[in-house]
Amino acid sequence: MTESRPRARDTGHEAEEAVLRQASHMRALSGLFHGLVHDLKSPINALVVNLELLKTSVSETPDLERQRRYVRILGEEMMRLNRAVERLLPAAGPASDERGRFDLKDVVEEIAPLLSTTARHQSVRFEIVAPEERFPLDGHRDRIKQALLALSLNALEAMPEGGNLEIAIEKRQGRAVLAVSDSGPGVDDAVRAHMFDLYFTTKEKHEGIGLYVARAVVESTNGSIEHAPGAEGGSRFTLSLPLAA
Repeated sequence: MTESRPRARDTGHEAEEAVLRQASHMRALSGLFHGLVHDLKSPINALVVNLELLKTSVSETPDLERQRRYVRILGEEMMRLNRAVERLLPAAGPASDERGRFDLKDVVEEIAPLLSTTARHQSVRFEIVAPEERFPLDGHRDRIKQALLALSLNALEAMPEGGNLEIAIEKRQGRAVLAVSDSGPGVDDAVRAHMFDLYFTTKEKHEGIGLYVARAVVESTNGSIEHAPGAEGGSRFTLSLPLAA
């Protein structure tokens, strides 16, 4: 009897964390989808227009040169649409809960195109600063990816009218150190003291679970996460994760 109770509590705690991770993941996807909608609308509109032009050219006196031009444009717009969808697929796929060996730099490079879309629409300069070497970690790859998305999207939300977003990776004493920095308005000390608390938020229509989940994910990998004012007056979240042997 004494052994069954802790296991029950642990199971309930794990189930609650899984629900929170899923909710945080869905909010991150919502932010990315909003930016990608703009990229999808443009080629779709071009496809509709050129299909109508092609239909008109077929009903008139045949003009092979015009028809070839419309077909070429349709092909180009289809490729552009396909590239936009491919950028979306890595984030939209189901998250895996399995632990394993992965490279932190690969995760950053995977979410970069998704962040770039949102950054471009907000006139935010987005940059990744990383050496050529690899950053092998042992842990939950998709959970770390979700945490980075949450931190990066928080940074973008703080700069709706432009700014700078930087993700930098380096190695320090056997650990991978990743920093997400923005040039937004920053946060005051009162907010900083509670920013990782569950359900704490200063934004409308936010659940206050993103940073809580990010910290839980990082700590589950024997890592740490800290916040400090950025060099440009914004915010800087620093993750320290143990490198795999």
